[in-house]
Amino acid sequence: MKNSKLKLNANKTEFIIIGTVTQRAKLDGFFPTHILNQSVTPAHSVSNLGVNFDESFNFKQHISKTCRCCFYHIRDLRRIRRFLSLSVAKTIATALVSSRLDYCNSLLYNTANKDIARLQRVQNCLARVVTRSPRFSSSVPLLKSSLCIIALF
Repeated sequence: MKNSKLKLNANKTEFIIIGTVTQRAKLDGFFPTHILNQSVTPAHSVSNLGVNFDESFNFKQHISKTCRCCFYHIRDLRRIRRFLSLSVAKTIATALVSSRLDYCNSLLYNTANKDIARLQRVQNCLARVVTRSPRFSSSVPLLKSSLCIIALF
């Protein structure tokens, strides 16, 4: 770091230990450690480029935050949908929700089906709002039709 003229800011430094509970327990005796006279312990989750990584590397926290954010935007879109044309609603839905679902979704490979299903529910809800379909109608025909956004999952 000295050769590259970089300085470590101990107040902003975070690190995470990824592994099973028993693997992480073997390392408990090494922490807290001291860097630049600051006591540093491993975080339970860290964020890097908008993706939340957790200790067990299962992305549950990332999926929860993504779903929470998407449902917030879907609720707002539902309030104004009757004033928008279909093409404008699709554009807004893509910009605010689909882009978040699609961002770094390749990291979710081999994620548990129940977690992927949570993201699918977000997309199903979005399809119903964009097409102004009833709340409990089937979303499969909506996702397959050309009227709606292309299915991501």
